[in-house]
Amino acid sequence: MKKVLPGLLLLAILPLQVFAWNWRTRISVSLEDQPLYVYCDHLEKTYGIPFSYSRDVVNLNRRMTLRVRDMPLREVLDQLFADNGIQYRRIGGLLVLAAKQPFQRTISGYVEDAATGEKLIGATVYAPHLKAGTVTNNYGFYSFTTLRDTLSLFVSYTGYNAMQVPVRERDSKQLNFKLRPSNTLREVEVSEALPRLQDQTQMSKVNVNMSQTKTMPRILGEADVLRSIQAMPGVSGGMEGTSGIHVRGGSPDQNLILLDGTPVYNSTHLFGVFSVFNPDVIKNVDLYKGAFPARYGGRLSSVVDISMKDGDMYNHHGELSIGLLASRMAAEGPIVKGKTSYILTARRTYADLLLQDAANKELKLGEQGEFWAYFYDANLKINHIFSPKDRLYLSAYGGEDNLTMHRNEVFDSVQGAPKRYHEEMKFRLGWGNQAYALRWNHIFNPQLFSNVTVNYSQFRFNTNYTYKYMALDTPRLRENDNAFGRYYSKVDNLGAKIDFDYRPNPSHVVRFGAQGTWHVFRPGITAFNNVSDDQQLADTTYNDQTHGGVELSLYFENDWKIRDSMHLNLGVHASAFLVEGRAYTSIQPRLGFRYMLPRRWALKMSYTVMTQYIHLLTNNAATFLPTDLWVAATDKVPPMHAQQLALGLAKTTNDNRYELSVEGYYKRMENVIQYQEQNADFSSATKSWEDLVVVGRGWSYGTEVLLQKKQDRFKGWIGYTLAWSRRAFPNINQGRVFPYKYDRRHELEVVLTHQLGKRWEVSAQWQYASGLPLTLPVASYENITEPSPHMPPPEFEPGSQPVDVYRDQYTVRMHDVHRLDLGATYTKQRKKARYMLSFGLYNTYNRKNPFFYYYKHNPDSQKRELTMLSILPVLPSVSWSVRF
Repeated sequence: MKKVLPGLLLLAILPLQVFAWNWRTRISVSLEDQPLYVYCDHLEKTYGIPFSYSRDVVNLNRRMTLRVRDMPLREVLDQLFADNGIQYRRIGGLLVLAAKQPFQRTISGYVEDAATGEKLIGATVYAPHLKAGTVTNNYGFYSFTTLRDTLSLFVSYTGYNAMQVPVRERDSKQLNFKLRPSNTLREVEVSEALPRLQDQTQMSKVNVNMSQTKTMPRILGEADVLRSIQAMPGVSGGMEGTSGIHVRGGSPDQNLILLDGTPVYNSTHLFGVFSVFNPDVIKNVDLYKGAFPARYGGRLSSVVDISMKDGDMYNHHGELSIGLLASRMAAEGPIVKGKTSYILTARRTYADLLLQDAANKELKLGEQGEFWAYFYDANLKINHIFSPKDRLYLSAYGGEDNLTMHRNEVFDSVQGAPKRYHEEMKFRLGWGNQAYALRWNHIFNPQLFSNVTVNYSQFRFNTNYTYKYMALDTPRLRENDNAFGRYYSKVDNLGAKIDFDYRPNPSHVVRFGAQGTWHVFRPGITAFNNVSDDQQLADTTYNDQTHGGVELSLYFENDWKIRDSMHLNLGVHASAFLVEGRAYTSIQPRLGFRYMLPRRWALKMSYTVMTQYIHLLTNNAATFLPTDLWVAATDKVPPMHAQQLALGLAKTTNDNRYELSVEGYYKRMENVIQYQEQNADFSSATKSWEDLVVVGRGWSYGTEVLLQKKQDRFKGWIGYTLAWSRRAFPNINQGRVFPYKYDRRHELEVVLTHQLGKRWEVSAQWQYASGLPLTLPVASYENITEPSPHMPPPEFEPGSQPVDVYRDQYTVRMHDVHRLDLGATYTKQRKKARYMLSFGLYNTYNRKNPFFYYYKHNPDSQKRELTMLSILPVLPSVSWSVRF
């Protein structure tokens, strides 16, 4: 009795509720961003569950957010301790905490289309119970490391049926997920588990949906990915009807456009109406307007990262499309089933064939004259799987634009004298791109992925002009005039890079790598030969220069989830440029930060430094010809630098249907260049291009708002931009700051698509933009000019041309631009073939928007008048395609 009595007294002293709790006790907790010891105190005070632990052994300082209602105690404890290295046991009435034996495993692999084997970029692999996840990289690879021995992974991708897979094995393993395309309009009943816009650290980034690109209103029947990018806030399209892009007040050369990791220098066809990217071969497009990840470098304003499809690994497919302006074809399928695939696309315009007679008559080319204006391009990609850890990709692109005018006729003297003359003029303009890449993917271990790339790209531009004039009836007296001019430019790139993707756990993603690129620039040659009245002028060649430079870079990037409410992306990009015995170096820090505010609003901030070692010599005068020239930085013209700071808010609604983002940015640029003279260009230069330009500074700043609806039958977005873009150069505009030529104050874009039943989808796009700045002369004088060696003069003969005198830059503005485009697509599925009929109406209410301005002589007033040229009225289009 003496030994039992103290024990009985102890039991009497202890509160009765010590033994009242069990593993099925229902718990309700609602705490946000609190340390684990706060949860222990809450359970002890509210439910009488006493904890026993040593703070020297168990770390309870980790902060968590937990909201549960009437959940069994064991499940609550799992959520609190399972992924924090803590194990728990009940000993008597106490809940004892101890450090868990170190254990972790990594699940990694690929997410792919179950039907084709196509790797899915940006697919989400998420563990709902842990509220942690990851996304696949540009090759469809993911890696998820956890301390749990059992978990369930939720895998999802837009347009595909989501899948949930239990993973019970304790060992690390490679697990590939195969998703099937969704046949329903509503894709997700479990969309609550998907990461939302406010959960992403990356700001100033837009992923372009290719399926939506193909349903947007089309110009002349052709879908275009760059035109979709133009519809985003912060992105301007430049002149009316063109597919070029100007991002946050930057110039075209400040955009890094990558096709499977290979730079493309000229992204447009047909004077800018279409881009060089065939939508049939594109898998994914990411646009970065700022907050550039450290793995990108070499440009100041934007990165457009375009990935081509891999090709179907299991079945052969084909697609044929016929439109009013162009036709295209695509084919894909296995070479070795399940191991090697290919995809091939090609397209060509044929407007010149249809308009040959009308063009000859309009341009007065004569009966033997010719007119050709067309472009063509082709893409090829081969994908081979060597092993579960090794894959090889070979991709290639080639395209060219050609414009030819050939005038050849015999005519009588205009003065009525019995003389006959023979005149022949031939003008040819051509430009094109080539891009090739060979890439090898290797998985070193479940957490480390690598990609090695060797690539080559080329852009070339060529103009030939020939003029011959001869009297036929005066054999003794030679009346003749011969002229020849040639103007061309070429840039070549040969590069190699290696990228590593290391994912130690869901809270860390580390990327690092190195790159080397050899640039060769030949900025242009102008040659001229003239023979007239027995006097021959010697051939003259100017600017026959070839410049080479080597660009080297290293980068390191760490995406780090500090805690549930705070996310940080830190990186650095170090580069060097070796040119003509000089070495330029640059250290470019990158910072991205996200903090979760109340009501699930995300506050985001980024700071980015960028350096660009190449320049584009751009004519100040408006022109639709791609006569701009790429050149490398030199001793006289240093590289460009930019610093950009951005701050924004983002939120996704609870049902995941709407996303809202608001961003403000400020960008400062150094060493931007411009021709000193308003109408200067490189074609007439008799000295180095460095002596024709002036180096200055630039600023751009503004606010962007984007509201998107991304689900259900009715989808679309509204984007608004308020922006300023400024430049300042010594000896231009008296050194004062002036609006840059891409300065647009206001831009508004509305894009809507609606699914009508199973077969019809309609779309509408309305845009408004403030007019661009324009520089006008303050005076002019007459001057006798000779024919241009690279463009035909008016009426193809010399004449008296006024020379303009300029003072202030961009003192007036063009007319505002606004336009409504409509589109409709009818789709019908028959057995193994799918037919699509697309209708489009460009510029529905026939708004006359400016393409460019020029001076035209008025015969009545005998004065020059400023005239606006508008080239795109209301244009209907229709295209038909079949996929089989």
